[in-house]
Amino acid sequence: MLREKDGQGPGLQERAGQPEGSYEEVENTAPHPAPQGREEARPYTGDGHNGAGPATAPETPAVTQSGVEEGPEKRRAPSWLKPVGLTLLAVVLVCAILFGVRYWKYAQAHVSTDDAYLTSDVVQITPQVSGSVAKILVDENQPVQAGQLLAVLDDSTYRAGVEQARAALAVAQATAQGAANTVNVTQQTGTAQIEQAQGGVAQAQSGIASAQADVARARASIANARAGYQSSQANVNTARAALQASITARQRAVEAVRGARAQLATAQAGVRSAQANLTAAQANQVKASRDAARYAQLFAENAVSAQQVDVANAAATSAQAAVDTAQQQIQQAQSTVAQRQSDLASAQDAVRAAADAIHQAQAQLAAAQDAVGASQANIQQMQAQYLAAQQEVSAAQAKRQQAIGQLNAAQTAPRQVAVSQANRQTASAHVLEAQAALDTALINLQHTRIYAPVAGIVSKKTVEIGQQVSVGQPLMAVIPNNDIWVEANFQETQIRNVHTGAAAEITVDTFPGRVFKGHVQSLAAGTGATFALLPPENATGNFTKVVQRVPIKVTFDPNQPDLDRLRAGLSAVVTVTTK
Repeated sequence: MLREKDGQGPGLQERAGQPEGSYEEVENTAPHPAPQGREEARPYTGDGHNGAGPATAPETPAVTQSGVEEGPEKRRAPSWLKPVGLTLLAVVLVCAILFGVRYWKYAQAHVSTDDAYLTSDVVQITPQVSGSVAKILVDENQPVQAGQLLAVLDDSTYRAGVEQARAALAVAQATAQGAANTVNVTQQTGTAQIEQAQGGVAQAQSGIASAQADVARARASIANARAGYQSSQANVNTARAALQASITARQRAVEAVRGARAQLATAQAGVRSAQANLTAAQANQVKASRDAARYAQLFAENAVSAQQVDVANAAATSAQAAVDTAQQQIQQAQSTVAQRQSDLASAQDAVRAAADAIHQAQAQLAAAQDAVGASQANIQQMQAQYLAAQQEVSAAQAKRQQAIGQLNAAQTAPRQVAVSQANRQTASAHVLEAQAALDTALINLQHTRIYAPVAGIVSKKTVEIGQQVSVGQPLMAVIPNNDIWVEANFQETQIRNVHTGAAAEITVDTFPGRVFKGHVQSLAAGTGATFALLPPENATGNFTKVVQRVPIKVTFDPNQPDLDRLRAGLSAVVTVTTK
């Protein structure tokens, strides 16, 4: 039986979509119901329609001899599809092989890890002296330059210490000068005493010789008495020379007093000038402060610009600095006055010492002149008292012993000079000690101003104005600029060919897709477990082998974009070229 189209009479009809002359034979049975889910056959609208029956009647699907239903919409696959598919499959396979080979070669020459973090040096800012915080000139996360002032401690105590050290130095210098003068006076006095004692010994020995002379040799005794007279005259000359030297020393001391008074007057004039400057600076400061307050009020009313307010504030700050400078000048001038007063006191002491030396020389001159008169009387006495010669021998011997005692006493002058020199050395040492104390006070005063040691960004600022800080107490930290590097923890199986200087690529999670260039700077001397607070004890019995990691320091190559935006602690992925 030939298939009949739905809605048509018996006869041969062309199948929709089939070429002409193609027919399907079917059994003469009832049509099979269409399977569920398949579309209904489209109505036959070919040229063979005879108009009998509706044109839109559904077409019953055909069933082939193999029992497979075949709708009118099914098409056969083009003949060129299979070669194209095989070609595409071959191309994909070749690309996959090439990519796999390239990746294998890349993996042989590179090692990578994501256990990497950015790190940096942290410069702790700590005070070198204790005190109260007066000013804080930076804020958290503020960029600073090397040498920039960060904070200022209250320096009033340290300034007073500097002035005290300067005064102590002036006192020590005056003491040293007095000790030096004492050495000179002791040397001169000791020499004069030795000479005088030696002359007395010679005089006494001459008296003994004259007393022991025979009465018949009275003229010789008279001659010896005359010799004693000449010796006394020499003592007069010596005493006059000593008196003249003392007068000269007093004149020099008086000139030193005049110079010290002139310097004191100059220093006092400096104090008055500094006080006048302070008064003028205070007046300017009051005016500048009031101007700043007025400008601030006008700025609040939008009457003036912010620039004018800043100018007024800067003028007020400058005026306050001028007041501080004037106060410092007053303190310095007062210190100079104290030093000049000390110099004047030392010069006056020298004048008094010279006056005492003059009185002593005058007394010695009077004594020498009396000795001359005594020698003359002795000559007359020797001439008149011939029989008293034996008594004179005893008296001369007594005088000799007295002169020897005076000579022994005078010979202690070198020891007195040595004691004076030791005192001078002690005073000089005190001068050095006072100078060292002044230097220490100046250093401590400088340490009240805390500066940034490096350029960077302020972090972890914990200090506040008015806080009492001690030596070594952390105030803030400075993270240096361009001092960021990567600490990459590679597995111990990856570092066999990693060496210093090897090129590296770094990607940071903060900047996805951005690749930074760098190089390996160094490899750690041990694994991270070696330097852990509690290192593993593998000899305890329960051992599990764990792949260890070795820290490697990787630094960034300079002159790369976005380096200044990197921060310590960011996560990174590091790839190192090993070949």
